[in-house]
Amino acid sequence: MRRLDRHVIPYYIGAVLDAFAAIVLVSPAGSPLRAIANPGVDPAQVDFADGTRMAFGLMLGWTLLLMWGARRPIERRVVLMLTAFPVVTGMMFAQVLDIAGGHANASGSAPTLLLEAVLVATFTASYVLLGRGDQAARTRDIPQPATS
Repeated sequence: MRRLDRHVIPYYIGAVLDAFAAIVLVSPAGSPLRAIANPGVDPAQVDFADGTRMAFGLMLGWTLLLMWGARRPIERRVVLMLTAFPVVTGMMFAQVLDIAGGHANASGSAPTLLLEAVLVATFTASYVLLGRGDQAARTRDIPQPATS
């Protein structure tokens, strides 16, 4: 069995979470999946359910983008930054607006916000670390001048 390369782990974490989110987005209003994924929001809200179904294609597309990035994790590391900024931070911003507007409660949204903050930190750190690996690989490939 092939060993999982540590460079692809952040991509797969994102892809699995996005795939779960995509399933939640097409689940019917009032579904237990919606309550698990969005504990601070009333899952029976029709407007909420309709709006999230429209986002299904975007979430599925991002899942596939992360899986594509995992195929060449160092060369495609920019996918991690694009996932962190603006995608995940944008979702966090939207949640904060929902809390401020009274559409979600802070205590119910806290676990999701925490998970998203961890994802932003993970994707950002992975981007930096993969960049260092890329730089080291490039340095090894440069022929060194002969010494006399």
